[in-house]
Amino acid sequence: MGFKISWLAFEALDKATLLDALGFHDTGVLDEANEAPFSAAQLPNGWSIIWSNDFGWIETQSVKLPFPTQRAIACQLHEGLMFSAVHGAKDGVEMWSLSHDAQADLHDLSIFGDLPTTFVEIRDRLFAEQKAEDETRAEVDFIFDIPIELAQSVTGFRHDLWEIDGHRPKWSVIEPKSSPRRQHSFFK
Repeated sequence: MGFKISWLAFEALDKATLLDALGFHDTGVLDEANEAPFSAAQLPNGWSIIWSNDFGWIETQSVKLPFPTQRAIACQLHEGLMFSAVHGAKDGVEMWSLSHDAQADLHDLSIFGDLPTTFVEIRDRLFAEQKAEDETRAEVDFIFDIPIELAQSVTGFRHDLWEIDGHRPKWSVIEPKSSPRRQHSFFK
């Protein structure tokens, strides 16, 4: 079982503006456990996040909005396949990405662009944990967490933490304003 999700976050963009730009409306219904198909939250650090319980949803989304934006982070993970990925964009242009696919290799890590400086510490720490795991029982995939921790290092958000800096995000159910239309994705 496990998580099969994707999420999209924009820096310094309020939740209402993000939802409007991406064609969603806020129902006002709380979704504390992110059980709805889509939910959204505004973090105290200025990031707005849309959570989808559809692993592939993020692959159809564009980070190019009709107005200038700062950073955007897209993250997806599938614990059944042990696949995780994070993509970073600035003003709608993908600048970097990092993915792990255990189906290809337990130590797989695909990199594009100049990753945030936090990457080296995260990679080195989790590869060391993986090495120790491989020497004993090799039941845990620590490499899977590298893209997730990189996304967290930029946004402060991690999908499996209830609190962020002592605050619990207020997730609300969001719905598309109309039938979702296929957009040109920023993913390669």
